[in-house]
Amino acid sequence: MKRTLLILVALAGIGIAVSLATGPLGRNAPGQVIMYLRLPRILLAITAGASLAVSGCVLQAVLRNPLATPYTLGISAGAGVTAGFIILSGISLPVFLVYLSGTAGALAASTLTWFLAGRGQRDPSGLILAGVTVNLLGASVLLLIEYMSPASRLVEIIRWMMGDLAVAGYRRVLFLLPFLVAGMVPALLKTGTLNQFLTGTEMAESRGVNTVRERLLLLIAAAVLAGGAVGAVGPIGFVGLIVPHTMRRLAGGDYRKLLPLSAIGGAVLMLWADIFSRVVISPAELPIGVILSLLGGPFFLYLLVKKPRL
Repeated sequence: MKRTLLILVALAGIGIAVSLATGPLGRNAPGQVIMYLRLPRILLAITAGASLAVSGCVLQAVLRNPLATPYTLGISAGAGVTAGFIILSGISLPVFLVYLSGTAGALAASTLTWFLAGRGQRDPSGLILAGVTVNLLGASVLLLIEYMSPASRLVEIIRWMMGDLAVAGYRRVLFLLPFLVAGMVPALLKTGTLNQFLTGTEMAESRGVNTVRERLLLLIAAAVLAGGAVGAVGPIGFVGLIVPHTMRRLAGGDYRKLLPLSAIGGAVLMLWADIFSRVVISPAELPIGVILSLLGGPFFLYLLVKKPRL
């Protein structure tokens, strides 16, 4: 674990230095550009990446599915539909309410998934099926919204769905921070319970774990983490899939080590993906969701072939 931690810290430090020097003005950027454009972007990448990675790490244990991601609960569908309606309507809302509406949609979709699955049934496969159903319904509604949108609104919706870390000031970071704390603290306190979930529902219950209650609490934590990130930066995918499996390969499956390493790994992945999104077609930018999808697609196929273990 120590070696992995040192590597991640080194990558984070190098990534922060490179990100601070990356931009149209390069290293000659004035102090205000660094303080109010580049530094907030770095902090947003770190907090969003940590949130999505820990959310995926928790879901893979609770649902006992190595391919579970933060969107297993329909989170991306709820956020996409809410954001689509707001963009289509043309309503001018304060920035904070725009972020909050995306988070509210994500959490509402997660709640719908929970009730469709039977409110905590002992078999987690019901939650996965319910999440897939909610995602498909949400995607259908979002397609309808896109069809009804004028060209200017349609471009805005598509851009939001691809994810965006461009930020002026610290508003998005301050918005995301409470969700990060509210979801991260319970997850870190429940690492022992997450280890018990990996043994199976029956075995966990025989050891005194109230699986229905603990599953609900951990799913809420995962939904809060992913919902806050989606509200702040859009539905960026694959972070919650790539990072936990990579950390599991490097440091083992003990969640007392895996969860904090996943948080750091998610921050590092998002940070470097943002750097590549800014330099690949500089001075223009690629949406960060495109970069992560190009990484995540092959990684997903690799997991299907290798049949990863939890």
